[in-house]
Amino acid sequence: MQDINSSFSIGEFLSLSLEDFLGRLTKKHLGHHSNLVSNQKVAWEKEYDDLQSILKDIDGKRGRIIFEYSIPSLPKTIDVVLLLGGIIFVIEYKANSTGENDLAKRQTKGYALRLKFFHSRSNDKWIVPILVSTDAPDKQFELKRSDADMVYEIITCNSANLKTVLDTVLTETGFDGDSTWEDKWETGIFKASPTIIDAARNVWRSNNVVGFTKGEAEKETRLLAEDYIVNTVVEETKQRNGGHGKSICFVTGVPGAGKTLVGLNVSVALQNVGASMLSGNGPLVAVLTAALKRDLQRYKKQLKNATNEISVESIIRGAYGYKKEIFEKRLDYHVGKGSVSLKDDAELSSQHVLIFDEAQRAWNKEKMIRPGQSGKKYWQEELFPFSEPGLLLWDMNQCDWGVFVCLVGGGQEIHTGEAGICEWLRTLEETPELKNWHIYMSDELMGDVYNSNGSSIKTIEEYRTFFEGEKRLTISKKLHLTACQRSNRTEKVSDFVEELLNCNAEKCKQLYHDEIKGKYQIYITRDIEIAKSKLRERKREILDKGYVDGKNDEEIRIGMLMSSKAARMRPLGYEIKKESQYKDKVPNWFLDSEDTVVSSDFLEIALNEFFVQGLELDLAAILWDADLRYNEKKNEWDYFEFNDRYWSAVDKSHQKLKRVYMKNAYRVLLTRARTGMVIVVPEGSQIDKTRSPEFYDCTYNYLKSIGLEEI
Repeated sequence: MQDINSSFSIGEFLSLSLEDFLGRLTKKHLGHHSNLVSNQKVAWEKEYDDLQSILKDIDGKRGRIIFEYSIPSLPKTIDVVLLLGGIIFVIEYKANSTGENDLAKRQTKGYALRLKFFHSRSNDKWIVPILVSTDAPDKQFELKRSDADMVYEIITCNSANLKTVLDTVLTETGFDGDSTWEDKWETGIFKASPTIIDAARNVWRSNNVVGFTKGEAEKETRLLAEDYIVNTVVEETKQRNGGHGKSICFVTGVPGAGKTLVGLNVSVALQNVGASMLSGNGPLVAVLTAALKRDLQRYKKQLKNATNEISVESIIRGAYGYKKEIFEKRLDYHVGKGSVSLKDDAELSSQHVLIFDEAQRAWNKEKMIRPGQSGKKYWQEELFPFSEPGLLLWDMNQCDWGVFVCLVGGGQEIHTGEAGICEWLRTLEETPELKNWHIYMSDELMGDVYNSNGSSIKTIEEYRTFFEGEKRLTISKKLHLTACQRSNRTEKVSDFVEELLNCNAEKCKQLYHDEIKGKYQIYITRDIEIAKSKLRERKREILDKGYVDGKNDEEIRIGMLMSSKAARMRPLGYEIKKESQYKDKVPNWFLDSEDTVVSSDFLEIALNEFFVQGLELDLAAILWDADLRYNEKKNEWDYFEFNDRYWSAVDKSHQKLKRVYMKNAYRVLLTRARTGMVIVVPEGSQIDKTRSPEFYDCTYNYLKSIGLEEI
């Protein structure tokens, strides 16, 4: 089955009727949502009319035109890319617009710069960004270009004088060379240019990463892990198999130990060989990217240099965008046969080192073939051979050498379809093409907290035995982070949370009194308003006493957290936020100042585990609902889901995985705060049967028995 194309030679485009043109773009880019986007069709009609009129006079009809072009591995779509006369025209349309829009101008220039610095077949071409406000009045335009980066300043025009703009640029450049590059241009991949690599390194070294822990004290185990990956794993891999070695490296650690920071630092350190950190955690990518860019605005005043701004995107990338590049640029899937091959003339990935954050959350095969994962509707069939680990390792296996680094959080699986670490090991054992891969891990990976088997029938220990027998395994204690950066008053908080959730009250009590109390404050209360007051009070104390060195008022973050199943916090003012509806606002929650109502510090919005995993606050209030209830008689947790009318129990035998996710959700929430937390267990209501006091008293009494301070 052939893919629907929205890329045409100029001759092909001129031969299309409007109906055929709209039909192709609708099927390609809108699919079953086509009835929802009449405004998009209006814009396409305007683009068609304008460009048909302009391009019919092009001599020889050389060149190519692409509509709705997705920039490789970035969530950006360009309205029109016109390849003509040796020039790349980036054209953004604002249909029915009568004036200029500064945001649209920055967006269009941003597209041009991303092509210049990240698109492998655009680095040596002149790029001209054009913003077309279709109904704007005529105006004079001036051509300005930067010889240093070969990108023109943004040109604004209306539909009537777009042709004049194109003609003027083509006349000025006077290109007289080979035009065959146009047909190969679309095979270009994400490949950071030397300029952007240098900028990324400078940006990372010179800022504080607001909202993240880069400013905290250096921790020995984190630095040992970074050094081991960069100077041992990578160097050994490059020398193995005659320069064609492949390796996978698992980095484990307690919650808050700095695994994500290890990935970011390794990504920056190895930019020169082609390295990026991938994350399927959209909020994490959004917050870190926004934090870095805000630092540039706040401390360095460098946003006028757009190179610095977009360099952040070479450090950390969304996993979905990277998978999309694999599907579109390199993977040739044979529909109905379940087999794959490398596309003819495919440009291989430029990334020799990939760091995958929260690797235990990678999708299993069943999740991969669901709508939205592959981007190819007709690939959603049972014959499709890959889980997410399988796809990513297949892709790296095409390169001459490569290192795949998995950052692993124990007990952090919180979503259906997450395969667990055993899926990575199963793929390495069962895939013939991967038989030469070497595995690096620590002994700690054998622990129960990492042994989520997913689709595998083996344990990690059994896989270890297999790989040791094949002499494909290296064990190093440097790959486990034992120092907890997040809880900078004590390193025992994660152990405390583990015992708390395992209902080991005596161990929990001992840990709290011997290791935590007086160093890391944990309070319990029945009143949300009291919890909010305590957070504000503790924030003032931190600032007054200088507990967090070098941080100002806006860098001490407090916030409200609750589980994604906490349905009955609504009467108390806190609504569950759905990922699809709130994901774009998460950076504002983590980064905006305390007088902004959407910020965490305003204490008006509570986020759940899906938004905060991998991120952190200084102080947090955890709103504990009736979804997780302590059963005193059985000394275990009971799990419940709310169905809009009443709570229903999550069955222990038939819904085991769901119970695991719910418990893990509270593990994530209880390990988000660096300096202290308040656990809020409401009193419930005698007149609301969905909030009966007995649903909450059991949990509160359990927490009270541990000796936590009541407020």
